[in-house]
Amino acid sequence: MRILFSLLILVFTVALLITGVVYLLARVLTPILSATDSKAWKGLLKSLGEHLNKRYNNLVPWDKDMLALLSLNLQEEKKTGWMNGTASGVFSTIYHEPVLAYAQQGTGNNKVTLARTSNREYVFRHKAKETEIWLNQQPLGLYIDGNLISAGREGKLIGRLERNKDDAAFPVLFGESTTATLSNPQLIHSPNPRALTLYRAVDTEEENTLLALAILNMTGQA
Repeated sequence: MRILFSLLILVFTVALLITGVVYLLARVLTPILSATDSKAWKGLLKSLGEHLNKRYNNLVPWDKDMLALLSLNLQEEKKTGWMNGTASGVFSTIYHEPVLAYAQQGTGNNKVTLARTSNREYVFRHKAKETEIWLNQQPLGLYIDGNLISAGREGKLIGRLERNKDDAAFPVLFGESTTATLSNPQLIHSPNPRALTLYRAVDTEEENTLLALAILNMTGQA
């Protein structure tokens, strides 16, 4: 009887643990998988925004030179909680100026990332192998398998990231030409690594696209 009772207690305990894990996963994934006009989605973005406001409110002004000066140096990196925690940090320029802050919540391949400069706010919703991207509350595009496709019915290819995990740099193509390369965070070990290298001047729309791809790469979601 004692053995049977012990087995019943063990089964009951395991069942409770599994139920708890499933519940916590549901709490994390519900906002991520919700419609963008849902209360859960808006609540998640508000929470991430308040996190950035509280921790990273000293970003230096973004200007036309900042893209080329952006580095992989991550400062004030923080992870709160376990299942429903928020990962965050601020990337600096090569001159150690805080310029790009992000906050991320989710688990596995399902995450939401909010990233800000002084004049831009990106939202990335990562679902399985696709990432939906918004810029300043407007749809920017869909990132899938290295391709950034514009939002809307036309669905034009606006940028392509050619990622090979064994390469130190990943080419970014606009059309048929390489406009920039993004540094591979896993292979660049210099003390002050640039996030990207530009091969020509870019306009505002191209800068928006490049920065979106760079953020995906820097936060490990590309």
